[in-house]
Amino acid sequence: MNQNYHQCENHTPEEEIKVGIYGTRWLEFMQNNHPKIVKQLRKSQTLQEVARSVDKYAQDYKTLLDRQYERLHPRPWEYDYEEVRKWEFTRNFYTDGTVMRERVLIPYKTA
Repeated sequence: MNQNYHQCENHTPEEEIKVGIYGTRWLEFMQNNHPKIVKQLRKSQTLQEVARSVDKYAQDYKTLLDRQYERLHPRPWEYDYEEVRKWEFTRNFYTDGTVMRERVLIPYKTA
């Protein structure tokens, strides 16, 4: 699994948090579009936990979408490199875009 480190604003480098690629994308989205919610999550010390949760939720969904895509569109023969490359690009474009729209670029609602 691809892991990213995200440094929260106004924090020292020692406070970098490991939240994964989708958790990082969600944090960036939230910081740019919903800074008040990010501030509330920081105060309650749940920002890292929520970002990790978003990442896990998104990774699980991507795995499901990858399997569904492979069932509907079987992978081409391995000896045809160009076809395999196109297939992998298309699958990743579809699954990553869907994950971002449906699981990551969604604001977290605080109570």
